[in-house]
Amino acid sequence: MAHAQADRHVYFGLLVLLFWAPLPFGSNRPWGGALLFLGTALLLTCWLLLFAFERVRISRSLWQQLRWPVLLLLGVQCWVLLQTIPLPRGWVESWSPRAATLHLPGERIPLTLDSALTRFHLLLGLSYTAVFALVPLLANSRSRINGLLWTLTLSGAFQAIYGALMTLSGLEYGFFVEKYSGEGVATGTFINRNHLAGYLVMTLSAGIGLLITRLGTTKADTARERIRGLLQLLLSTKFLLRLLLATMVVGLVLTRSRMGNLAFFVSLTVAGAAVLLGSRRTVSRNLALLFASLLLVDMLIVGQWFGADQVAQRLMETTASSESRDEVSVLSLGIIRDFPWTGSGAGTFYTVFPHYSEVVLQGDYYVHAHNDYVELAGDLGLPVFAFLAVLVFWCFARGITLQYQCDSRYDRGLGFCIIMTVVWALLHSTADFNLYVSANSLTNTAILAFAWLERTENRRNSQHLA
Repeated sequence: MAHAQADRHVYFGLLVLLFWAPLPFGSNRPWGGALLFLGTALLLTCWLLLFAFERVRISRSLWQQLRWPVLLLLGVQCWVLLQTIPLPRGWVESWSPRAATLHLPGERIPLTLDSALTRFHLLLGLSYTAVFALVPLLANSRSRINGLLWTLTLSGAFQAIYGALMTLSGLEYGFFVEKYSGEGVATGTFINRNHLAGYLVMTLSAGIGLLITRLGTTKADTARERIRGLLQLLLSTKFLLRLLLATMVVGLVLTRSRMGNLAFFVSLTVAGAAVLLGSRRTVSRNLALLFASLLLVDMLIVGQWFGADQVAQRLMETTASSESRDEVSVLSLGIIRDFPWTGSGAGTFYTVFPHYSEVVLQGDYYVHAHNDYVELAGDLGLPVFAFLAVLVFWCFARGITLQYQCDSRYDRGLGFCIIMTVVWALLHSTADFNLYVSANSLTNTAILAFAWLERTENRRNSQHLA
């Protein structure tokens, strides 16, 4: 028991970090990102000290399955570090001729075109890697898995309620300051409505996954049993959880985010279908009722009440002439063409893009490409981008496996969460930069790490590494 409880403070610290991340403008400011790095560094250091003094242990099965994805992520961070190291100019001219052309004269130059930004993104990448490792290491029991899912759900509900109150009341405050963008729509404590929408979809996936873990298999045969079941539902945490989910849907609709709402609908449908097909023999009826209520009650009734028709209108009115973000993405392909192998440097889009924006785009300037695929490939290079893509689909495949090879409701709920999050990211990343918002990227990483939690049967009997 001492070993099981030795890391409880680190675990609670992780929960606080996940709840805190979206509060200061989505941690999408240098000081917010620095706080995330300090927080994750402190948590990882504490856990490593506990491990060094044999206060915590790792099961052999967890170690064997977790080491490869963590090493892959560490490899990506090593590449980002290499981008910042001054190298002989001849090497850079050979590996990245365009980078050598844009750099100032000098005998030694780095691969990145902005060393300061790349070093900052290295710190963020190390933070994400630490969270990816800490989630499986700390969530080693059902109660701790519940704690993680509840934290994400409550955080999403808070953001939805706060965003709705600010919008409906007309106060329009973000994180302790008056909003200077996104007036009239829900943004929560984020700056951009699309980033709140992305965060809400991820926390909705956690909340629905948590609800799946609590679905029962008993069937009421009499009216008395049905009434008793209804009263138990109204007095249970499942009813509270269902209210929180409805609240998050309201917040999502109030963002008026086109791709955020579309990605929610598609990802919920895909993940729900995967769960229903994987649970034919157990709770398919209860699951079918759950997903029907989410799609019909939340999206059609609650959504219409709070203006889902306005989201639909924005979708129909979207044209190529009214959107310059598509043109930015197309122009940004030039960065990939000129830096295919080494990338221009993590986080350097803002520095590099002016060399490729041949026209003024509606008088705007762009810090990001509004397409995570294009920006990541341009920043890191195609080989490293491919490594990250392999890891994401690896997590997705493990989420599918949890639906078809596991009978535990906990594993099935986690699988749903992973599938819905991955499908959301695949869609929303085509039109925005959620993965460059620190809070969203951190939350996404934590959910992907659910794929590497020990299976229920492995938690009962497992060897440990000291």
